[in-house]
Amino acid sequence: MSRSSTVHRALIALLFVVLLGPQALATVTSQELQATVLAAKRKVYPALVHIQPVLEVYRSGERERMAVTGSGVIISKEGYVLTNNHVVEHAERVICTLHDQQEVTAEIVGRDVFTDLAVIRLNLDEFEGELHPAILGSSSHLEAGQFVMALGSPLGLSRSLSLGVISTVDRYFPESQSADGSSTGSFNTWIQTDAAINPGNSGGPLVNLAGEVVGINARAIPVFGENLGFAIPIDLAKEVAARLIADGKVVRSWIGVSWQHLEAAPGLVQAPKGQGALVASVVDGSPATEIGLQPGDVVVSLDGKPVLAKHEEQLPRLRKWIADLPVDREVRLEFYRESQLLEGTLVTEQREDPQGTELEIKAWGFTVRSITEEVARLFRLEGRSGVLVTGVKPNSFANEAGLRRGDIIRRMEEQEVPNLRVFEQRVNRLVEAGKGQILVESRRGNRLNFSLLQPVYTRTSAGVEDRS
Repeated sequence: MSRSSTVHRALIALLFVVLLGPQALATVTSQELQATVLAAKRKVYPALVHIQPVLEVYRSGERERMAVTGSGVIISKEGYVLTNNHVVEHAERVICTLHDQQEVTAEIVGRDVFTDLAVIRLNLDEFEGELHPAILGSSSHLEAGQFVMALGSPLGLSRSLSLGVISTVDRYFPESQSADGSSTGSFNTWIQTDAAINPGNSGGPLVNLAGEVVGINARAIPVFGENLGFAIPIDLAKEVAARLIADGKVVRSWIGVSWQHLEAAPGLVQAPKGQGALVASVVDGSPATEIGLQPGDVVVSLDGKPVLAKHEEQLPRLRKWIADLPVDREVRLEFYRESQLLEGTLVTEQREDPQGTELEIKAWGFTVRSITEEVARLFRLEGRSGVLVTGVKPNSFANEAGLRRGDIIRRMEEQEVPNLRVFEQRVNRLVEAGKGQILVESRRGNRLNFSLLQPVYTRTSAGVEDRS
């Protein structure tokens, strides 16, 4: 809008105030806001996608299919759609409804559990017309009090819009967990808004009054309060989407350290004012153990640059900084232990897929998952040998033997179970041989547990089915 046009409209508003009183100004302002909201909505509506994934999930010891709903936003004319990871993970089929009611299928291009973001691609052979991608704005200059709109399909009600303001731009949550226990939200603070975000809004766009996407709706807290919605900043979403489109995944570095901010332990060490991050824990066998890093150490320098994590909302930036380092990179750390300044050099490793692989043991009636670093941390395991029981089917041989969800199988038939691959091979051999008694040794909490499986096989008995 030109400056002369703005002045002209201001003079009209002033004339209304002179002739009709102050109430007229509020009316004009309300009308202008209404027009602005509608204009912004019309810009982004053609890019809004209602997503209906058919999920393949492992529950109660067997594989099941279930349909859910979510949202997404078209970001390119090639048919790429940005959404949440938790909307499409485990999806074996994805159906998308576009703004003009056309239904098309989509394939998953890539997912990233650590940021809860995913990219899918519409099958344009099933689409007639022209796509209208959304304009992706920036989240770096957002301020509390700005008007925003949350678009999506709350509770399955497609093409829904709610209006509100940004409550804060850097809300911090300790590392959240997805349904399978994997960490998510590790590398960002959240945009908090009072625009209504409900289940089904996930993956939809958070839009400013210029019609630009500034965030991806991801979560809400309806139980403890009203109007508490949270979105992933679009600057991070654009970065992750570009890497998923290019490579199908996001490769990150890892050094095996979990962090706390300095305010968690004030006065712990005499470090430069406001500088440093507190080491909360170190994974055995990780790169951090190469230099003897210990819980309670305060890292003040990493790769020649100061570490700043006085406040908790600075922790995601530190995690992302480390994750963005090249894999197999030598990195020098300086850290305080009590009052002594120490240093050392470690080599970064590639961070593994936190979700691992899940198997359904059809013949025996239970499901297991590989033990990743995330699983080991969640269950406070020493080492990563064995497999995790994720579900037991009612009235199955596994249930009758006393296996339970959360058991860590360490030995089977008096042989160590080092990992999921070896476990799968042994199960297949036992099923093929028709073995009628199988002794399973597992850890349940802090105690050892023995289960005797006594399966009866039929011609239709199957061994295992995997899902990566």
